[in-house]
Amino acid sequence: MLKKEQHLVINSIFKYSSEKQIKLYKKTLEYESWMGFIKTTNFEDLEVIGNCLIKDSEFEKEFNEFKNVMVNLGSKKINSKELDSKFKVKIIPSKNVSAISEPIIINEYSFQFIKSFYGRALNVQKKNDQGNWDYACGIYFPIDLQ
Repeated sequence: MLKKEQHLVINSIFKYSSEKQIKLYKKTLEYESWMGFIKTTNFEDLEVIGNCLIKDSEFEKEFNEFKNVMVNLGSKKINSKELDSKFKVKIIPSKNVSAISEPIIINEYSFQFIKSFYGRALNVQKKNDQGNWDYACGIYFPIDLQ
């Protein structure tokens, strides 16, 4: 089961979504081969491929740490009671149901993979001074990796 802070990250990812209802699969994504693209990505390339303009000297270290631990992603249960009311947790995966990996929190950053009808991405959140999670950047995967 995901921890409370990880559920807060999931809530924050979709807080600006215009969709009235977010359908989310009940379990987190395990490591999948398409995620390996990140393992081969140099930190310097993030600005180009993901429009990641994060000006934090610690981010490079945290990104590299994430690359080392991401291969251990396993499937965990998402607790629907910990999510905002606009989420509908679905038991059966389908084309219109998004799936998300367990948010990996490293210091002030959270990294999570998202797989949806729209494509696949790595989403990065940063914890702000008020303790809330805000979007930091997103890396969208080339279509041939999907």
